[in-house]
Amino acid sequence: MSELADRPVRVSNEIFLLHWWRLIRWFSNLRLVPRWSEHRAKLLLRLFRRLYYDGLTRTGKIILICSLSIFFFSYRASSGFLLFTSAFGVGLLLWSMLLGYICRPKVSIQRETPKTSVAGQPLSSQVKVTNNGRFNLYNFSLREMVVPYGRWPKEWSRPHQQNLPAGQSTTISVLCEPQRRGILNLSGLAVQTYFPFFLTRFTTRKAVPTEVYVLPETLKVAIPSLRNIADQASKRLTLGSESTRKGPSLDYAYSRPYQTGDSMRRLDHRASSRYGEPMSKVFEGVEQIRRDKVYLIVDLSLADFKAWQRRPIDEDPLDERLSLAVEIGRSAQNEGFSLAALALGANWHTLEEPHQFFQYIATCKPERGYSEELNTLPESVLMDEGIHVLVLGRWNKKAEALVDRWQRAGILVLVFLIKETADDGGSLPEGSHFVEITSSLTPQVAAGSKKKMKERLKEKLTRFSKKSVN
Repeated sequence: MSELADRPVRVSNEIFLLHWWRLIRWFSNLRLVPRWSEHRAKLLLRLFRRLYYDGLTRTGKIILICSLSIFFFSYRASSGFLLFTSAFGVGLLLWSMLLGYICRPKVSIQRETPKTSVAGQPLSSQVKVTNNGRFNLYNFSLREMVVPYGRWPKEWSRPHQQNLPAGQSTTISVLCEPQRRGILNLSGLAVQTYFPFFLTRFTTRKAVPTEVYVLPETLKVAIPSLRNIADQASKRLTLGSESTRKGPSLDYAYSRPYQTGDSMRRLDHRASSRYGEPMSKVFEGVEQIRRDKVYLIVDLSLADFKAWQRRPIDEDPLDERLSLAVEIGRSAQNEGFSLAALALGANWHTLEEPHQFFQYIATCKPERGYSEELNTLPESVLMDEGIHVLVLGRWNKKAEALVDRWQRAGILVLVFLIKETADDGGSLPEGSHFVEITSSLTPQVAAGSKKKMKERLKEKLTRFSKKSVN
């Protein structure tokens, strides 16, 4: 609530004084002094960055600062030797800049960058550099041009090429590290040469734009087998309960060729040896529907995202939820399932190609979830066949009613919950198809849980004091 993008939105069904109170609170927390990054567009700062910050190495900066210090403080000593030393240092830097400009890089660049990446993990691009100049290219390196929400390796850890003759090519690996989920727009590459004395560097910028879809950070959790959970849930749909053995008996019907998604416990070894191929047993009422497709549903709503807010205060719970969805999708593909469709909020998206799943995950936006009346989950399913996996951050009445309605219609639904706040844990009903994933709390969520624990401790102390007095 301290930036211009956080200005409160006027809600039509609320009184106007409440909106004015939110505006006053927002203005009182507003940063009146912009950040350093907001001054980069100014001409003087760009000139300082090009000449000093980007044009000199650490050794060159030391020589320049020492030479200027000697020049400004030598008037008291009146020594010509000191002035000569200062002039020699500045002249050496100017001579290095001149030679670097004459032998500046004249190259053509072709890059191969992966279409997807993960926040907090290095992204490697293979860049082919061709020297189109008349001179050999000495002592140069490559780096990505500066873009928001990206981190690049230090100068001494970048790959360094000693020599590239004229007309020849070489391949260099360029690294960068995305910092947040979304689309990372890489504008181009910068070729920096340190010729001739490693005191200055001349930078040639090449526009090679590309887009990278950045996924949320990977969760360090173990995803249970979808096939085992689906097998147990299928029994519950058929028998009505998984906690008791009462119900209709399962009779053998026939054997058919093994299909992807069949349980290994249902292999018919006699029929397999007789026909020379794997055969599966089919029982009456069980596994007559082929469940080899997964339909993934992700709840994008955040409980703290109010109607008057332009953007949520904290998107980390949503990123954890999306990261869990990515892990479930990869686990399903490893088990032989195919991702058929993805529902983000109330909208379904069919997945014709595998990379579309990562694009939807990287570009989805949070939705408001302060009220249960908001439509944050799809009302219908695409097909009755297959496994529908619901990923959410809190278990509410709307999600419970939706899952019950789908299960009564014979649709297999698996629910995965990763708690949005500390109070959302342990809210799922009992059952094999309800899975709660434990993850490390974000700093804000952890701080909120600590406050609630202190409040509960105070309540216990007050109750204990009342009982002792009585």
